[in-house]
Amino acid sequence: MNGEIIKEIIFTGEVLYREGLVNSHAGNISVREGDHLYITKTGSMLGYLKEDDIVKLPIFYETVKDRIASSELIVHREIYKNTEAKAVIHAHPVHAVVISFLTENIFVPVDNEGKLFVGEVPILDVEKPSGSKELAEKLSETFKNQNKKIVIVKKHGSFVIGNNLNQALKLTSDLEFCSKVFYLLKKR
Repeated sequence: MNGEIIKEIIFTGEVLYREGLVNSHAGNISVREGDHLYITKTGSMLGYLKEDDIVKLPIFYETVKDRIASSELIVHREIYKNTEAKAVIHAHPVHAVVISFLTENIFVPVDNEGKLFVGEVPILDVEKPSGSKELAEKLSETFKNQNKKIVIVKKHGSFVIGNNLNQALKLTSDLEFCSKVFYLLKKR
């Protein structure tokens, strides 16, 4: 196991939880290393990750260890198979989830930072929005075909890809900030 990747995942989980981008047992994080990925285990608490909360798995085939990985493993694998992503963060940022109820198909930030760093964000509406083959296929297609780094899944949360975890974390945080600004403006 790569100790640096483990440290990055643990740090990222702490920040996601501290910033309110996930609740106690929600969300998942993965990092690609060659033909393998490191991913948080099912039921792990991102704010309090330990080394044994992370599992290393192959990207291109299933193993018996898959059952202990996050329920979104199928989604992470499909993203890595079809994109150049090196890191994936799935979070449940509250305001971004709210935006998915208020907006159809695409979220367009209104604040300057949102326009600069986030841009237009596709909103996917899938029948089974958690850990499904449908979600895995539609998400990876959206990332690949629309050249996006951020996608909101209606009623569920965000998936963000990056060249590294720091980039994916920044974009997840940026998404929540501009979603909050958008929501507060709509609310008044």
